[in-house]
Amino acid sequence: MIHFAIVSRSTDGLALVANSDSPLVSMHPGLEDAQRKIKLLSRISARFPDRCSLYCGSYVIHFITALDLTLLVLCDVTYPQVLAFSFLTDLQKEFLVFFDKQKVLTVQRPYSLIDFDIPLQRLKHRYNNPRSLNTKVNLQVLSEELRLRPPYVLCDEELRPGYGQRSNNEKVTTTAASPFMRYLPLHFVGIVSLSLSCFCALLNFTRAVHIINDTHAHIGQEFDTEHYQTGATFFVCCFLSLYQSYLICYPHKRRKALACATLGSICVCQLYLYEHRSIFGLIFHVTVACYGTFVIITRQMQSKLPQYTL
Repeated sequence: MIHFAIVSRSTDGLALVANSDSPLVSMHPGLEDAQRKIKLLSRISARFPDRCSLYCGSYVIHFITALDLTLLVLCDVTYPQVLAFSFLTDLQKEFLVFFDKQKVLTVQRPYSLIDFDIPLQRLKHRYNNPRSLNTKVNLQVLSEELRLRPPYVLCDEELRPGYGQRSNNEKVTTTAASPFMRYLPLHFVGIVSLSLSCFCALLNFTRAVHIINDTHAHIGQEFDTEHYQTGATFFVCCFLSLYQSYLICYPHKRRKALACATLGSICVCQLYLYEHRSIFGLIFHVTVACYGTFVIITRQMQSKLPQYTL
């Protein structure tokens, strides 16, 4: 269940409102320490990525930062993560409806927006009874977002003053999340291209093995080295097709240049193998390579998912 929630201003860490119906800490071991950490996080949230979690024994703190606000929730570690972040999303929406941005920016004293306590308690009670929620579709979308970009997991060390700052004898330690590089989900066109590239790799590998075996079967007879070169070329074609499949599946900063270079190498290999393939085979392999290159170049990259809180 949700025990505690707080909204703060991310620009300076000023606490704006927190629910006043938090449980007695004496009845929940470890809750007092978790509340201390959530209040600390509300003041220093600007140091961390926009979606984070901090585990505190039997409890967990989730928080999001957007639109100059940081919204934090303290709940049991068994409470579903997607419900916790959905709670923060709804909390932000209700808060922005209740107060305009100018009001939030001009607040000078902590917990000055206590008028929001009743809506906050109402939302908290609603999420502590998930059966009353009617957000199945939103939860499905949010679940996919959390799967693609899970929250950054903090450790207690990162809460210490001065953590991550440069010292004279130490390198910089940063708490920022690593650059997020991920393709959008592969659709039918991409799946077809991937399947064809793997099929071409299999055909080239089979042909290469057949030629090498045939070469060894003619040891002692007149058999020039061209057959070995042909077999090696088929192996190279196999590798290029597999590499193209890799570029389809996994993002790379220079994927467009690599995709074009791979296509050019495949075309050169097909020219070398002109006497060992039918016209149909050549056209098929070149077409599959061009198709794969098109998929790699046009496939959408997502450097960072849109903030679901905006």
